[in-house]
Amino acid sequence: MINPIRSEFMKFRTTHIWWIFALSTFVVTALAFTVWSLEAHTELNAQPMQDSTPPPGMDAEEWERIREEENARINEARTAAELAKTAANIYTSGQFFGLMFVMVLGILLVTNEFYHQTATATFLTTPKRTIVIMAKLVAAVIIGFVFWLFTTVINVGAGVLFFASEEVTNSLGEWEVHRGLLLNLLAYALWAIFGVGLGVLIRSQIGATITATVAYTLGTFVVINILGVLYYVTDQKHEWIMQSAVFVPSLASQHMITGLELGSDIDILPRWVGAVVLIGWALVAGVIGTLITRTRDIS
Repeated sequence: MINPIRSEFMKFRTTHIWWIFALSTFVVTALAFTVWSLEAHTELNAQPMQDSTPPPGMDAEEWERIREEENARINEARTAAELAKTAANIYTSGQFFGLMFVMVLGILLVTNEFYHQTATATFLTTPKRTIVIMAKLVAAVIIGFVFWLFTTVINVGAGVLFFASEEVTNSLGEWEVHRGLLLNLLAYALWAIFGVGLGVLIRSQIGATITATVAYTLGTFVVINILGVLYYVTDQKHEWIMQSAVFVPSLASQHMITGLELGSDIDILPRWVGAVVLIGWALVAGVIGTLITRTRDIS
């Protein structure tokens, strides 16, 4: 297995595309970190609502209820539990597009063979096709780990400085943060595997890349909106309609790290559900990809 894995990394480096993805990952991570930190800054520096006079058209009792709820939320923002949740979000900034880039890199590990017409030589050099696919899967996971490490170093370094400027704890000793970082690593590895499986299913480099990115980005928002419409138009609002969003791979990875917020009236599923769903998708993609490669005509 060592030589095939080395071969995969050599092919990856010589395509000169890795630095484009690295630069893109840095940009989206920086942008996402900025958004999360600005939101956290607003929450941490919000001032309590002192005015007890209700706005025109609102009775005093309703206004007092709104004011108490808002002040409670403002006070809660600096509690240890809320700070840990905020830190977990900041330290995993850029996950959405970072996972997409890793998935595309997994696709390219396979489709580059057909685009550059090296597939025949690869399988002649290593006749056991299962070993070739396993080498690609291992290489993809390692690449996913490198990208996770790259984004985590950026986020944690900048995050520690941010929390210091806000004069609050950075929560690096909290389990909530540790869990978020470890599950983020798992997500990067699983999406890399998922990408290899998609690359086997769709040989065309352009076709596979476009299909995957469109399904990942637009498909995610389309599905969540469709589920929202179905939930609100039904006579009896069934929670399972919104909760089924966790079966979408991109939403599953988001849920297992930070938890999906599907509405105040929807019970949140356990984080492990998202992990199980994503692992299932990755296993299906990896197994199907291996089986297809073993039987498909390569030439």
